[in-house]
Amino acid sequence: MTPQRSVDPARARGFDAWAADYDRYRPGYPAELFTTIAARLALPKQPRVVDLGAGTGRASLAMAEMGWRVTAVEPGKPMLDVLRGRASDEGLVVATRQANAEETGLDPASADLVTAAQAFHWFEIPKALAEIARITRPGGGTALFWNVRDASRSPFLADYAALLRRSTDRTEDPGVGRYESSGREETYAALAGSSGFDAPELVELHQEVSMTRGEFIGMAFTASYIQVGLAPDRQRLFREELAALLTRHGHGDETPFAVPYRIDLWIARRRES
Repeated sequence: MTPQRSVDPARARGFDAWAADYDRYRPGYPAELFTTIAARLALPKQPRVVDLGAGTGRASLAMAEMGWRVTAVEPGKPMLDVLRGRASDEGLVVATRQANAEETGLDPASADLVTAAQAFHWFEIPKALAEIARITRPGGGTALFWNVRDASRSPFLADYAALLRRSTDRTEDPGVGRYESSGREETYAALAGSSGFDAPELVELHQEVSMTRGEFIGMAFTASYIQVGLAPDRQRLFREELAALLTRHGHGDETPFAVPYRIDLWIARRRES
């Protein structure tokens, strides 16, 4: 049975309020991710891609840079405005559509690939999967992926995860919020339970992202469980404790340091019939 989620609208759309910071501080994705997707799904050289919950375009722009024909679907106008500005500045062609993942308005079987970068856990999953199946051509596929801070490779990130648990009253490791706690199990169950796709495959990739002390703090404050979930006084305390934690781990100035990430990539092929 496909899991049902109760999505908090304030958190799901809260990112619009800090779109510029989201774009500035959130990590991007390595080229290896997209070449892996292309190889596993045997995509054409210039696939037609629909990127759902595209945000400020971290994934959309990376795919456009590879020559892929990308349509970015995003419900938030502030996010789309940042995406469009970046595409223009970088000379990239990305079609955009302000719409929800559950109802894109795109033509049936119009995409070789449908992606969701750091976004699938916010969707109304049964409706979104039905829409993904509708707009993906038979033999095409979907790729759902998340950057997850890898505390197993960093004592600092392990301590940061503990700080998040204390500060946000979360019982799980909130590395990427809703996905981290039970995302692997729920994503597998959702894809496996969908009649439109073959059995899903999980591919694990890794990257290291260079950040300064200020950039890490900026990234921390793009999380909805901080911006929306904490009252202003608790946000101030969290900022002070995070600054102290960075100093304890030798990041007391703006010298860049490596932040290790695990990338969870879920791939599923659209059934032929």
